Amino acid sequence: MKKAFNILLIISIFLITLTGCSNKSVKKEEEYKKDLTYSNLTDSSSQAEVKKAMKSAGILSENIDSFFQNVNYYNNAIEKKSLVKDGFVTIDSLEPEYDQSAMEEMWNTKNPEFIGYNCRITSFDLMKKMISVGNPDTKNSRELFMDEDALEHSPKKLFNKVEQEEFKSVFSFVPTENTKDISVHLNKVKEDWKSKDIKFLNKDKVSLISVFFHSDEDNYLFIGHAGVLIPSEDGKLLFVEKLSFQEPYQVIKFNNRIELNDYLMNKYDISWDQPTAKPFIMENDQLLEGYRENPNNL
Repeated sequence: MKKAFNILLIISIFLITLTGCSNKSVKKEEEYKKDLTYSNLTDSSSQAEVKKAMKSAGILSENIDSFFQNVNYYNNAIEKKSLVKDGFVTIDSLEPEYDQSAMEEMWNTKNPEFIGYNCRITSFDLMKKMISVGNPDTKNSRELFMDEDALEHSPKKLFNKVEQEEFKSVFSFVPTENTKDISVHLNKVKEDWKSKDIKFLNKDKVSLISVFFHSDEDNYLFIGHAGVLIPSEDGKLLFVEKLSFQEPYQVIKFNNRIELNDYLMNKYDISWDQPTAKPFIMENDQLLEGYRENPNNL
């Protein structure tokens, strides 16, 4: 009897340890982030800081220059309306407030044909030399019609023909199953990217962050938001993003990936009792370390 008890005890400890390891990245007991330190890159100081971090991460100078040209073009077009005017600021919220209607009106007046760049285009433009696509496949890229319109009417040629095919391959939707089990969807993305031979280079210094959404109409997964994650000189993480076609560029400082997760899930994990899986976040080709749900939506 004693022997049987000891065996059960050993098994129980093993299972607890195994569960703890599998959920190590979640850390649900850690306090959720409530504030945000960010910049809209309107001044030379913040641009110099971010540019230095990008160079240290190995992003090519030509891609960095392209990014800041686009930032300045956007900021000037909306006359820096409701943007941070100097450096980085900290707010007691995870949602900066922007006058979106004024931004859109100013943008459309000056750019009647060009809708602007979005998160996916911005991320790929920075990382296009760090993402290898050995077997491009664009058959599931129909959801990118607005991205293609932006690239077609862009005031400068952002991607060549090969790069545009690679862009569409990375951001194409991924067929999946009718389940709320995120592990199933995660494997579907990994299988899809493996079939396209998508690889992330220099991933110890720069990462593609992708927020995946599950559509129940045709059961597919799509990247609804993306950004680039790089380390900064002071040990923090910089998350570089373009919120949407006519919304601003942001660079946010985080202490760790859990804080990044909380910011993104606060913004995108906002549905209740939906028939689909919750959004999930990938860093390159893996689930983001520290991934957890929005605490206000449990």
